[in-house]
Amino acid sequence: MNSTKTIFRPSGYFKPTGVAEAIQLLEQHSEDGWFLAGGTDLLVEKDVQVEVLIDITGLGLNYIKSDDQGVKIGAATTFAEIAVSPVLQKGPYNILAQAAQQMGTPQVRNMATIGGNICHAVPSADSAPALLALDAILKATSKAGERSLNITEFFLNVRKDALRKDELLTEIQLPMFPDHTGAAFIKKGRVAVVDLAVVNTAVRLIIDDSNTCHGVRIVLGAVAPVPLRAVKAEEMLEGKEPQGELLEKAAIQAAEEIKPISDVRSSAEYRKTLSRVIVERALVEAVAQARA
Repeated sequence: MNSTKTIFRPSGYFKPTGVAEAIQLLEQHSEDGWFLAGGTDLLVEKDVQVEVLIDITGLGLNYIKSDDQGVKIGAATTFAEIAVSPVLQKGPYNILAQAAQQMGTPQVRNMATIGGNICHAVPSADSAPALLALDAILKATSKAGERSLNITEFFLNVRKDALRKDELLTEIQLPMFPDHTGAAFIKKGRVAVVDLAVVNTAVRLIIDDSNTCHGVRIVLGAVAPVPLRAVKAEEMLEGKEPQGELLEKAAIQAAEEIKPISDVRSSAEYRKTLSRVIVERALVEAVAQARA
């Protein structure tokens, strides 16, 4: 890799027509290659070390399909497509559509892809809490074949994910959910629209015939190095009747599990307070959906 470069000016561009060809190109340019789909992160950061762009928009990885196993989303699917997908308007999947609708400007949503959003692995990624709440499985492809990663194992640190250097994220898989599953997504930025999240949250739960909660997921973003599940708060609701006081206590517990920082967008104290408020609101909304 050329360590003397001072400006972003890639010298090579390839547009493979198949996944195998894309992976081969990545292998050849493992030190200075970059997969390009929407390019919305690349063109902001302009990493001077990137010499070769591998355009993956021709690989057929932009799709949203449903079957009796759940929903499959190609990694190159744009947020604009996700935001209006009829498949993702149904049941708890709607939290992913809501997250897509609230991400950036229309111009960004038309270009940015869900695969790029999660592979960039920033704590404030809008799709990450929804995917964690929906128990997403990620499919990565390399020369050796395919492997599946639970999304809970994917985010390792700020801008660091669990993909190997020779892998391409190709698909996001969401399971089927039973009737009476409720979910909610709430994002709060500094301004009403287009801003990065100060805090975002996604929750999902199932209410059974005895009016008790199961499969509880409470996820928060922009409050720790990685998007995280508030596991202790989830455990407080598991097997319990979701009454107002209990939901409030679970939200308080969720705010205790985060590790926010102070930065130019918010203080850590404000993030903690905001997390408690929006988690409680999301839980109330999810319970109402599950009971409908």
